[in-house]
Amino acid sequence: LRSLKQQTCEDRQGTPSDSDCSAVLEKTREFFQICDIEGKGFITRRDMQRLNGELPLSAEELENVFATLDADGNGYLTLEEFSSGFSAFAFESIQHSRHSRGDDDEEQHFCMLMENLGASNIFEEPGEVRSLWVQLRKDEPHLLSNFEEFLARVTYQIKETNQEKKEMETALKRKAATHDDEIQRLYEEMEQQIKNEKDRILLEDSERFLSRSQDMEHQLSAKEKELEILSNKQKRLERQCRELYSEQRETAVENVKLKQCNEDLSSELDNTTQELSLAQEQLMLLQEQSSCLHEEREMEIYRVTESLQRERASLLKQLDLLREMNKHLRDERDMCYQKPNTSAAKLSWKQRPGSITMKQSERKNSFKSDEDEEVLPQSKRKNVIGVNGHSMDLEDMVDGRPPSKHQLQRIISIEEDHLPQLLQQGYQAHLRDWSEDEELEEGMDLQMIAPTPTSPRGQPVGKETVQSEEGASSGPDRLFKIVLVGNSSVGKTSLLRRFCDNCFHSGTCATVGIDYSVKTLTVDNSQVALQMWDTAGQERYRSITKQFFRKADGVVVVYDVTNEQTFTAVRHWLASVQEGAGEDIPIMLLGNKTDLDGQREVPLGVAEKLAKDFQLIFYECSAFSSHNVTESMIHMARVLKDQEDREKEKTVSLVDSHAKKKSCC
Repeated sequence: LRSLKQQTCEDRQGTPSDSDCSAVLEKTREFFQICDIEGKGFITRRDMQRLNGELPLSAEELENVFATLDADGNGYLTLEEFSSGFSAFAFESIQHSRHSRGDDDEEQHFCMLMENLGASNIFEEPGEVRSLWVQLRKDEPHLLSNFEEFLARVTYQIKETNQEKKEMETALKRKAATHDDEIQRLYEEMEQQIKNEKDRILLEDSERFLSRSQDMEHQLSAKEKELEILSNKQKRLERQCRELYSEQRETAVENVKLKQCNEDLSSELDNTTQELSLAQEQLMLLQEQSSCLHEEREMEIYRVTESLQRERASLLKQLDLLREMNKHLRDERDMCYQKPNTSAAKLSWKQRPGSITMKQSERKNSFKSDEDEEVLPQSKRKNVIGVNGHSMDLEDMVDGRPPSKHQLQRIISIEEDHLPQLLQQGYQAHLRDWSEDEELEEGMDLQMIAPTPTSPRGQPVGKETVQSEEGASSGPDRLFKIVLVGNSSVGKTSLLRRFCDNCFHSGTCATVGIDYSVKTLTVDNSQVALQMWDTAGQERYRSITKQFFRKADGVVVVYDVTNEQTFTAVRHWLASVQEGAGEDIPIMLLGNKTDLDGQREVPLGVAEKLAKDFQLIFYECSAFSSHNVTESMIHMARVLKDQEDREKEKTVSLVDSHAKKKSCC
């Protein structure tokens, strides 16, 4: 250990001796002289290549050495530059050789230590132990003995562990041999079982084959019997064929005779066909004339209905005006009776208006009494309902008692319409046969009366759009009645106003009774007038709504996409439509308020499934944004038009078939 410590100290010093320095300088001068043969006192890169044989360096390595020594980059090296740089290189090589010799000594000493401990073949990687031993030897020599004792103990333990490992491997090999014997025994037993199973299966197959062969023999004998029966049948059929051949020759003679008769009949058929074609042409002309007359009759009915509705609206307005005037005149009369008669001048001044007022009131009362007697008999007096939903007795209206402020708005008769009786009995003439003085007095009284509040719905009953009036003047080709149904507040009135007037009112009140509008569209180069009937969605008006299904051409069931309850009620409305109008009427399912998509409660897929189940036309629209409003109604008009065309074609085909039957008879 002491010798190792001394050697380690010498290695740590590592400083070259004077003799080594002088030898290095001498060797450096020799190399410089070899390069500087000309005696220039410096060497270049080309001169440096002359050391290629003297030093174990390649040409590239010599180039790198020259570049390293040429610190100032002037392209040549003086003796001082070459000596200083090359001396450092030589000293490094000397130190490297000394270190290599020291490493060899350490390796030899470590091997001797491991042999003494008996651990030469114990460690799998002795290099790590050697590096640790060398590190302790250099840095901590006083711990080297402890490390060697530790190696001795570890070596002993590893040997014991290896011995135990060998014993366990031996036991494992014995166990594996025993296991192999057991596996071999089980394999032999399995082979025996497989052999027994194969024998059993072969025996069963042989028995099954024997039974099948017997069955096949029985079937073969049965087939032979059938073949014999068939041969007998064949002989019998051949005999029948010979008999039929003889009959066929007799039939051929008869066919010649029938052919001649057929030719005669075909000529008669041609003549009959020509006569039938002429009759069909005449029938088609008659049908065209009939269809034209039918269309003209429908348009005449449409024009008459339109004029009647307008006259009815004007009469209702005049009736409301007369009631308001009567109320105003009665108020003035009561005020005149309450004032004291203090001045004769005032009394004379009020006498003329009072007489006029009494005259007008008598005239109006007589008009109302006539109306009670002729139009509204006691047994037929019904209740009428105003727009706001309040009901009032017709007796009160006839007696001159004016309705309340809310009841002055548009009044609709629910159960009967007395407009035709009014037109027939000449009440229009009674309303217009006033003198100029009476009209002047009426105008003065109207200036004193407060204006009647307008209907919150914005239009009177039966108002038609400008487009429908233009279409009526030009004469629409088709007229269809469409009824809008659905729960209250789903937007039926807003859809009607958007479709007819292209406007939207957020404050629209609920419909009371029935309202309608007419709009004329151009569908497939044909003018189609749609009479849109807006029905009340409240429960108390359901019986009234069902009555309008009877003569409807189409029905639109409206629901609110933001209210699931209105969608649930669609099935009830469909049942009512099928009960009142039948199953063949076109029905459209229309979801309104798609502009409120964030509040949607009815998914689109659920509505489409319902429409598919009931075979309905389905659209989603928005009366607020006018999305799909016109498109859906045009689709409905096209379906109604196609249906009417099919009905006409069916009628023509039925008439043709009837004519053919007559001609055949």
